[in-house]
Amino acid sequence: MGAFCVFGISRTVCQATAAKKVPTIDLETRKNLTPAEWAVRRDALADQLFNETARRVKISPELDAPQFCRDWIAADPSHVRDTVLMVRGPKLDKHGNRVIRDGAPVQTWLDYRAECERLGIAAAA
Repeated sequence: MGAFCVFGISRTVCQATAAKKVPTIDLETRKNLTPAEWAVRRDALADQLFNETARRVKISPELDAPQFCRDWIAADPSHVRDTVLMVRGPKLDKHGNRVIRDGAPVQTWLDYRAECERLGIAAAA
């Protein structure tokens, strides 16, 4: 299990979301869409989601080091935007105390740069 991942907006995630939202029938004529017609509608909605969505989600697998996350982003930069490197860490409450559940600290994704600043260490280049 890796401790790093990339959050952002991905064309692949937008396309999967659009595939769930686009119906396979034309609502006006009540006829089935051909696979080509459906794909055109799905791609149009996916492009709209990619350009307008502001919510970042996990778009990469869990990786072992931050440089692997940067390599993952660099592999196809035109298909991702608003990327943020995240690191696994303990969830903190509003007072800065660790959140404990069932006797163990709760783990969550934290912004890598902010976490490095909080701990007073240099972020890996």
